[in-house]
Parts: sequence; structure tokens; C-alpha cells
Amino acid sequence: MALSETQRHRCALALMARVPVPDLGEFETRLSPPLSPEDATALKICFLRDITASISNIIDSGRAEGAIIFTPTGAESALREIVPKGFKLFRQRGATLGDALANATEDLLNRGFPAVCLLNSYAPTVPRALIEVAIDSLSRPGERVVLGGVKGGGYYLIGLNQTHRDLFDRISTGSANVVAHMTASAARIGLKVEMLPTWYEVVDAPTLKRLNEELLAASRQPAGSGRRDKAHAAPYTRQFLSKLIETERGRRILQEDEL
Repeated sequence: MALSETQRHRCALALMARVPVPDLGEFETRLSPPLSPEDATALKICFLRDITASISNIIDSGRAEGAIIFTPTGAESALREIVPKGFKLFRQRGATLGDALANATEDLLNRGFPAVCLLNSYAPTVPRALIEVAIDSLSRPGERVVLGGVKGGGYYLIGLNQTHRDLFDRISTGSANVVAHMTASAARIGLKVEMLPTWYEVVDAPTLKRLNEELLAASRQPAGSGRRDKAHAAPYTRQFLSKLIETERGRRILQEDEL
């Protein structure tokens, strides 16, 4: 599908998402345990709602277009019920994480977008301001890669304004060294790298507890307070965790000092 002239000046913000679809026998696995498969699945759906809502705010400013690079096959109809209208949906292609990232970048650039930012679907509180910094960087003259890393070596954002498949060659499925591999590959080919501040993804009990504490703290702050680059409020996720912590199971997972 060809892009309009207006779209050709907008960055593609593409969420890399495994969509839990219980009707297809697909439940969230990275957060189960500590959560039950049902609770982990519900939480992941909240992540998808919150991240796409944050992306939508940038889309409304006229600076970007939204996309979801999804798996598994057959999840499209369920995904349409989760994300805002207007997001373009593309099935994820590739046997490894590196292949999927490379294919997504190449496909979107080939559609005429001037730049692409791939976003991690396990990082619901990434500040909008950090995504906007990436868009600004990629809009300047010259080829570059913009990387936002998470603790442990993964990513929350990968931005490119030209295709460079060799950046993804050493990234395997579940690799914890995405940023390190891409930085080393960029150095070999002489590609400029711009690093964003480190953030975090929610994939285990400690990061789930951190998320809960962060969202509860944010809910106590007056509207409009704090720095511009503070964590995204993630209202769907916050509401889910608020209900979960009212249960004995939730209090044990989210409030224990030692997890």
C-alpha cells in the first residue's frame, strides 16, 4: 500500500508484539510465573493498550504513523480489539529475533517511511519524550541508529533511517545482548549510534514489583507535575495492578521485600 505525501514525512512507530490469544491457546509466558497464565495474559493486553495509547499521542501531533508487527498468525482480529484504530498490522516474519527486527525495519522503510522506530511491548512506561528524541534524531541528515536499552542488554527502542540488515546478524531468539550486538555491528560498518537513556522492561517478579511501585507513585502526583520525561502513566496497567494487589496473591507478588 502506497503512502500519501503526508505519511512520507512521518516516522513509523512499530510495536513488536507477541499477542496472547487464549482462544488460540496462546497465553503470556514471560510473566508466568510469577503471575498465573490468566493474569499474565491480562497484564500483557494492558501493556499493549498503554503503549499504543502513548504512540497515538505522538501520531496526533502529526509526527508519526503507528504499526504493530505481530505474532502469532491468526491474532489479527484479537489485536484489532485491543489497539486504537488506524494502526497498521503486519505479521512478524523471521525465525530469530534478529530476523524479525531486520524484516520489520526493511519492510517499513520500503513502504516509504523516512525512518522506523521498533518498540518493545514489555516496556509500558517508556516516556513519550524519549520516543520523540529518537524521532528528532532520525529526522536529521545522515544515516544513524538510535538505541534505547534495558537492563540485561535488551532494547525498548531501535531506530533506523536506512536499511542495515547486518546490524541484526548476531541477534538470536531471546537474545539478552541486542544493544551490545547492534553497537558492535554499527562500529564495524561506521554507522553513527545515538544512545537514549536506559529504561526497563517488565519480564519477571522484580521488574513487576518495580512497575507497580512506579505506577502507584505516579498516581499520587498532581496532574502535570514532574519532569517532561517522567514515566508514562500506563492507566490500563495501573488499574489492573491496583485490583491485583487487593488480592492475597497479588500482595504476595507485588509487595514482598524478597521476591
